[in-house]
Amino acid sequence: MIKEKSIVVLDTEIAEDIIKDYEKDIERYIVEDRKESYRDYVLNWKFYSIYFKNPLTKYFLLEKLKSEELIVDRVRSSQGISEKYQIFRKYRFSEGDEKNIKIANLYFPINKVNADNLPKIAFVVDDVVEDNFWTHELLNFPYTLNISIIPTRKTKDIAEKVSKRGWEVLMHLPMESISYPRDAKYLVSEAIMVGMDEVEIENIIKTHLERFGNVKISWVNNHMGSKVTQDSETMERVIKVFKKYNLAFLDSRTILNSVGYKMANRSGIPALENMLFIDHENDEERIKARFIQAVNIAKKRGWGVFILHLRPKTIKVLNELDKEGFFNDLDLVRISDLYEVISEHSSGLALKN
Repeated sequence: MIKEKSIVVLDTEIAEDIIKDYEKDIERYIVEDRKESYRDYVLNWKFYSIYFKNPLTKYFLLEKLKSEELIVDRVRSSQGISEKYQIFRKYRFSEGDEKNIKIANLYFPINKVNADNLPKIAFVVDDVVEDNFWTHELLNFPYTLNISIIPTRKTKDIAEKVSKRGWEVLMHLPMESISYPRDAKYLVSEAIMVGMDEVEIENIIKTHLERFGNVKISWVNNHMGSKVTQDSETMERVIKVFKKYNLAFLDSRTILNSVGYKMANRSGIPALENMLFIDHENDEERIKARFIQAVNIAKKRGWGVFILHLRPKTIKVLNELDKEGFFNDLDLVRISDLYEVISEHSSGLALKN
């Protein structure tokens, strides 16, 4: 007597969840019925082919698909117009058997970008203080970064290592915040305070510059400073000192009503402003989302300046995105080089006051 095979309908809810969660990012999808005989079973399931509009969606989605139940296999499509990812799910049967069933193909478009038209991005890493494990990790990053160092007696060694790497070193200048003195310990070093006169400000900046040794400092951005950068009188004196020492200013925008960038720009010194804090929230998913947001901003404008910090989760996400090829279609540059490009092409990449 031939044993009749049991019919098993396999759960492919994960594919349905993808369609529901990423509906706005999906161009189209196709659903097929599939059947396969396996041992004492006839397996039935829905197979999904999902086509996405935005290549950046994969950096959200693939991270979420990491689990013991799923296998994600990358396959370059033969047409060369998309990246294909096959999604397999592990199914277990009553006899203890385990079988991997392909439940979906995900297709992401490949950006074909003219190298001359790549968006130029200056990523500035803030809050670097000394040479430690995390700075070693950071220095292994294969693309150009800008490192902003809080000046202390430990500054010279790490500044020299960054400079030898070919990256730009900025002075991360401590300034008084609106929360001072509750957060005084986070200033780390001598800070510019509201109401200081020009001589006091110059003495601090001169002392800090000397701590970088022979490393040339062209750019300064504020460390904290929400109180100073919204105070026009203090910022006027700060900018006069910047001008005297040929320093450009990157306004970190630690407060929305900062006047720093506008005043520096009007004074005639090179000036830029931070467009987005990448790791405002110390959460890997949110950090990844901010990287994607930053790239979208830069692609629309042609360039961008974004600040991140020397934190374990930020470095982890940075390395993961690098392995996934996230930075391949971007031109990561020194902030001085970015400013030169913007200045040379001011008609097409005009700075907005």
